[in-house]
Amino acid sequence: MKRIRKLDNLLARLQERIFVPLQVEVPLVYAPAAASERPVMVASDRAGWTPVNRDLIWGEPDGYYWFGGRARLPDGVDGKRIVVHVEAAFGSVMGRSDPQCLVRVDGAIRQGVDGNHREFLLTNDGRPSREFDILIEAGTIEDRRQLGFGCHLQVHDLEVDDLYYDLRVPLDVARLLADDDPRRHFILNAVEAAIDVVDLRPGSDARFRASLADAKAKAAAIYTAQDFEDKPVIVATGHTHIDVAWLWRVRETRQKMARSMATALSLMQDFPDYRFMYNQCVLLDYLAEDYPELFDRISAEVKTGRFEIEGALWLEPDVNIAGGEALVRHILYGVDYHRKTFGVRPKMIWLPDTFGYSASLPQLMEKSGLDTFVTHKLSWNDTNRMPNETMFWQGIDGTKVAAYFLTTQPYDSKSIGTTYCPNLKPTHVMGTWRRHGQQALNSELFLVYGHGDGGGGPTREMLQNIRRMERGIPGCPKVDHAPMRPFFERLLARMEAEPERFPIWVGELYAEFHRGTLTSVAKNKRNNRLAEIALRDVETLAVMAEQFAGVAYPAEEIRRLWDIVMLNQFHDILPGSSIGAVYDDSDEDYARFFAAIDALTQSLADALVKAGDQRLLNAAGRSRDGWLVSGEAPAEGQGQAIMRADGSTAHLLAVRAVPALSLSDLRQHLATVADGLSVSETHLENDRLSIRFDALGRMTSILDRKNGRDILPPGGLGNQLQIFRDMPAQFDAWDIDADFEDHPYALDRPASVTVVERGPLRAAIRFEWHYERSRIVQVVSLAAGAAQVEIDCFIDWHEHNTLLKAAFPVAVNAASVDAEIQFGHVRRASHRNTSWDSARFECSMQRWVDVSEPGFGVALLNDCKYGYDAKGSTVRLTLLRSPTYPWTEADQGEHRFRYALMVHDGDKQAVHDAAEDFNLPLRLVQGSGDVASKEASLVEIETEGVSLEAIKRAEDGDGVIVRLWETQGRRREASVRLHPCFGEAHLVDLLEEGGDPLDLQGGRLKLSFKPFEIMTLRLRGSR
Repeated sequence: MKRIRKLDNLLARLQERIFVPLQVEVPLVYAPAAASERPVMVASDRAGWTPVNRDLIWGEPDGYYWFGGRARLPDGVDGKRIVVHVEAAFGSVMGRSDPQCLVRVDGAIRQGVDGNHREFLLTNDGRPSREFDILIEAGTIEDRRQLGFGCHLQVHDLEVDDLYYDLRVPLDVARLLADDDPRRHFILNAVEAAIDVVDLRPGSDARFRASLADAKAKAAAIYTAQDFEDKPVIVATGHTHIDVAWLWRVRETRQKMARSMATALSLMQDFPDYRFMYNQCVLLDYLAEDYPELFDRISAEVKTGRFEIEGALWLEPDVNIAGGEALVRHILYGVDYHRKTFGVRPKMIWLPDTFGYSASLPQLMEKSGLDTFVTHKLSWNDTNRMPNETMFWQGIDGTKVAAYFLTTQPYDSKSIGTTYCPNLKPTHVMGTWRRHGQQALNSELFLVYGHGDGGGGPTREMLQNIRRMERGIPGCPKVDHAPMRPFFERLLARMEAEPERFPIWVGELYAEFHRGTLTSVAKNKRNNRLAEIALRDVETLAVMAEQFAGVAYPAEEIRRLWDIVMLNQFHDILPGSSIGAVYDDSDEDYARFFAAIDALTQSLADALVKAGDQRLLNAAGRSRDGWLVSGEAPAEGQGQAIMRADGSTAHLLAVRAVPALSLSDLRQHLATVADGLSVSETHLENDRLSIRFDALGRMTSILDRKNGRDILPPGGLGNQLQIFRDMPAQFDAWDIDADFEDHPYALDRPASVTVVERGPLRAAIRFEWHYERSRIVQVVSLAAGAAQVEIDCFIDWHEHNTLLKAAFPVAVNAASVDAEIQFGHVRRASHRNTSWDSARFECSMQRWVDVSEPGFGVALLNDCKYGYDAKGSTVRLTLLRSPTYPWTEADQGEHRFRYALMVHDGDKQAVHDAAEDFNLPLRLVQGSGDVASKEASLVEIETEGVSLEAIKRAEDGDGVIVRLWETQGRRREASVRLHPCFGEAHLVDLLEEGGDPLDLQGGRLKLSFKPFEIMTLRLRGSR
């Protein structure tokens, strides 16, 4: 070790001569200005800007500042490479640097500058007295002040740079090799021989240059030495992961994108062999809007092949919470953007940082022509190591796709954790191979490198390191600096040629970490669910208006609405793991969304509904009986006033036989209901269910009259609100720790219990509890003839680090539960037999979770919750969390949501239909048209077990797209009836491509579904 310390010391001395200060400081002036004032600041003559001195104090959260000056080169710089070193109080905090800067030289964007990129090029050919204009945009995020800001000229000595890395990289390899490895001693001898001839004495530049040449010749022995011929190959591609929002706002990310891309483009000028990949369409789209100069340069580099576009998604979303159609749109719009913008057809799902992966993804990939899924996040598992990193991933429908997990970590790491943003030293290359658990199967691996999360990307040091490892260093895997896609094409060819050699992982890729993200910042999850439903309704109306009223389909308006939803599904926004300012912006986004979609909905209604008429919108693909809830009584003398938990009132009407996918006359579907209702402060009954409550407001009995059995086990308490201390050891907003149950808190008896509805359509009891500083109100209701009891909640929450669940022990003999995911459901154990079962103590769902035995079952439905747990016979919905980092006020304030407990006869289709009704209610539509539109169904699914997911106009404007899926995991023949306006049908993929004709006979299609299969149809009029 003494020998290595000596070499480290001498190399550090050599490194000091890479950048030689010229003792010239650039005089600067500065001015604060918002990012929106960029054009003004770029064009400014800087009159009135404040001179910068060493005592300047500046910087604040979300601050934006401009520094300008002229650099004049001194004597003695002829022909030399001159750079500017930026001096600032750079801080590196959680994946970001503060401040972050974008540099312009003589008006052209040159590079990003941050704590990892502190120099930028002025000229490769210095000339005394030559002047350069410098303008620097500087953004600050942290709540801390910057002291001073400066720019200093330096000579960048490329000869020293070259020799330094010739020696530094192999020395870093040698320190990781075993003491008895002869390659270690060979490298140390060679490095020592080279560094010993470097003449570090001042006084004679010629003597120094001659010694550099001698040292370089000696170092060459390292790279010409023979090593094991078949050593592993690590393909390395530059990249920067940029969180669209996290500890900063989206508007700051737009600047991060510019800085990161400017740096990547700048490095390509110095390193022609540099290969860089980027994937998120939304940020590329922002870049085109904000910095067209940079975007044009990227487009040019895409054509050269140095800038690689890959990754099919619009951005990197959460894929547990986002709905099924939303995931389709992320793929559809992402692929379309890359093709139209760059002429590139992406083939991969790139999700390195998302918190678990739905088992619906393989089918979505296969039906979009995508072949490879890449992540690393499951290496963060807190209990179990994934057994393989290269495999086939099989989804719930049986589709298999290739999956690859990145294995990069430091060579001496003791954890299973890997990274997608290493600073790429030999330790990461060697660690990539060491961490790989299938070395007998794969001798070629892949890594991406570059500073990420907050952007920045690769550095000169990383590129220098790669060049040396590409040349070959004994003891280090060979590095191939190359694009990403060709590596995966080679891997896919091997997997297709020998599939039996590669393991298969069946089902979801559950992340044993960050389980709290299914619940944190509940308001955003509710807005997401409501927005997805509103988009389904408006797309349905838009197709009706086009087909029945000749109204042009509002494609651009609808796409703008989808852009808002997709942006807010980013994997640090929707999961609730961002700072408060991000949610201020998200609130504004959703306010714009709902105002715009309400206006669009009304304009479509005006074209479809005659003034004075009242229509029922059924956006489901099946005829429905059910309930209409409206703000006021639409039919005089009919229905019933109902009470909501937040104190507001509404009106309830019973309706029957509402046609599928239609706008129907309300008067034709009004129904009367024999109530059979009975209610008091301690009981709630109809013809199907009888429910008893104790003094604390908990259900002590839920009797299913049809089956003659109590849903609750002896002593069991239904809808028990359970409160726990929620202080995870780390990652507050992200995590729920397994020991949360060790610290329960008691909820006192209700402050009030009141019967608020007595029929004839519904009976209801209002419960109000006070807990610490919070208020919990529930209206527990039972409709006439219903097999489900509904709980409407209003919570004014003012607790921190507190978890709230609603528990339902059920008298059902089952070792597992089923939970809905996108386009299907998964089965999960409710026991703790294995470490894998134990680690799955908080799970994701979409609209329902169900526990069943043959002929009987109990399901919990929800209208905006995504987390639950199941242990033994108890299922609990996770209602609220209140983390304090990174947002101290997360989940504070008012919450509105509903859930329901449903009894069924073992029929999952009944569960699906009930959940759809709970989330996609019949809606009252009123307009101001002159002529009433047709009342017929656009599409009707005549077979159980098949559901409509979406109806919309085709992206190319040619026809209507209908998306269907099989809901129960069974093969089935389905009949679908089409309106006469459709004369032909074709089966297409999720990208709306292909076009296999379907046999349309008598207005009906016969379709053969495989289990959980998604089918997309293109419908056209007769030709």
